[in-house]
Amino acid sequence: MHTTHKGRIGELAVYQDLLTQGYHVYAPLVDTEQVDLVVETTSGLMKRVQIKTVMELKRGTSIEVNLTKYKNTNRVDVVAVYYLPKNIIAYVPYDNSHALSLALNTGKNNQIKGRKWFYSYELFPEFS
Repeated sequence: MHTTHKGRIGELAVYQDLLTQGYHVYAPLVDTEQVDLVVETTSGLMKRVQIKTVMELKRGTSIEVNLTKYKNTNRVDVVAVYYLPKNIIAYVPYDNSHALSLALNTGKNNQIKGRKWFYSYELFPEFS
């Protein structure tokens, strides 16, 4: 699958999911400023969303997303991670980190502490 197709599938899935959650969603005509969607929260705040579509798990247990190009840009409020094989989405508040790791399965060493679990981020985060 071409990367442009993969990205568009993820954008449409996130758009649909946010509309289903009851949000107002706006899409720029051109993505030149690292913003795929703008979401209006229930409190009326506008949040910029960068969407990442992932096709495979790293080491069979977690999703890894490189966010280096967004670090220190102040352009992203939320990273929406769409995992295409399971048709699931996580909405993670962006903390200016260079990467994001979300666990879907327990690791071989059964480590639980310190892991971010994909399913903890199924709803769009409300900000104050």
